[in-house]
Amino acid sequence: MNTSTVQIQKTTTTIQIEDTTAIQIQETVRNTRERLEADFSKPGTKIHRFPRGLWGVNERYIIPSFVSLGPYHHGSPHLQETEELKHAAAHYLCEKSGRSVEEVYGKILSIVSQARSCYADDAVAKFTEAEFAVMMFLDGCYLLHYIKMDQQCALLSNRMFLSTGPCMLRDIFLLENQLPWLVLEALMEFCTPFHMYNFFVDMAVFFDIAPRYSSTSDSNTRVSMDEFKRHRPPHLLGLLRHYQIGNMPNEDCRDNLTCYSSGSSAIELAEIGIKLTTSNKTWFADMSIQRDRCIFGQLSLTPLFVNDCTACWLLNMVAYEACVSVTHPSDGFVISSYISLLAMLMDKEEDVHELRAKHLVNSFFSNHELLVFFKGLARHLRLGHRYFVITGKIDKYKRERPVSITVHRFVYNNFRTIVAVLSVVSVLVGIFRTLMSLKQHQP
Repeated sequence: MNTSTVQIQKTTTTIQIEDTTAIQIQETVRNTRERLEADFSKPGTKIHRFPRGLWGVNERYIIPSFVSLGPYHHGSPHLQETEELKHAAAHYLCEKSGRSVEEVYGKILSIVSQARSCYADDAVAKFTEAEFAVMMFLDGCYLLHYIKMDQQCALLSNRMFLSTGPCMLRDIFLLENQLPWLVLEALMEFCTPFHMYNFFVDMAVFFDIAPRYSSTSDSNTRVSMDEFKRHRPPHLLGLLRHYQIGNMPNEDCRDNLTCYSSGSSAIELAEIGIKLTTSNKTWFADMSIQRDRCIFGQLSLTPLFVNDCTACWLLNMVAYEACVSVTHPSDGFVISSYISLLAMLMDKEEDVHELRAKHLVNSFFSNHELLVFFKGLARHLRLGHRYFVITGKIDKYKRERPVSITVHRFVYNNFRTIVAVLSVVSVLVGIFRTLMSLKQHQP
């Protein structure tokens, strides 16, 4: 074989390798594009991973501490103690419904493909369909038993309610610890009747500074029962956000709000004459600013009680918004805007004290802990349309009232001195009048 023939063979082999590589790249690109398009077309039904950009806030609010639900944290060593409780919950559900385990499990098996598609591919790849169905069956039975708060099974209820404290309340609303709603719907067909609505009414009370004691009258709830039943959420966390926002009116976000605001703290707003008040709207995360009866302004916000549970729920709701929300035509960053505005109002611990004094924030956390939580979270959030609307109105207020703001700031910062001076002047005037009166009575 001469040199030219060998060279031709090498060239042919190289071309074949390059063609094969090109085909592989093309297939990879096409498959990736199809997968991304499929995910993008149904963001509201996916159970997302926690956004990496928010991981720095508090890991306890991201990773479950007591129970794993779904594949993302399944098998974690520190969560194994709960697995036997899942079997007990499944047995109890089937026993109470009068159905066999095979029948209930078969129902889950019939929807397992749909349920698998709700999770990231890498998380479900290690499970066969049967294994995945078993996990959905056990996890779903356990979650429904907890939501029903059925006290008839004393041993199981004690382990689930009394011994876990707030751990379960945090875990069931973690973004990475959700079950597809279709799984819960399938299992609820076998449950004794109960109202999921009442559970969310109870959960909403955790956010309230002035609790409404679980009243389910329309005036005390964020969403009516009929509207609640019509909504089909992707999972429990999505349903919590939907219930919290309630009947909040949609805002048209087509207007470009490009004006950047430097922001104003709670004390700075007080200095320029903007009064902070609590909103009386039924929906959570309400924010509005309007002209007061006099020349000054009024910023109204939904009051918020912050504890370990509500802080965790807020973080996971904004993480959910980051995964599924779009800016047009309506604002999907409602909770994010609310938290960002609260963070804007907090520059120092004195600002937190001011918010407490105005009954806008209450907490077992210290002023410093609240400041760290809101500032640490807000720096990672996307600012929603409502945030820009409020800050834009504050900036407009500053531009249009320079004289009144200057006067109000002087009075606000020197109020005690002014009162003291006026008191002294009043005393001096009184003394002067007395002296004048005595002089007039002298012969």
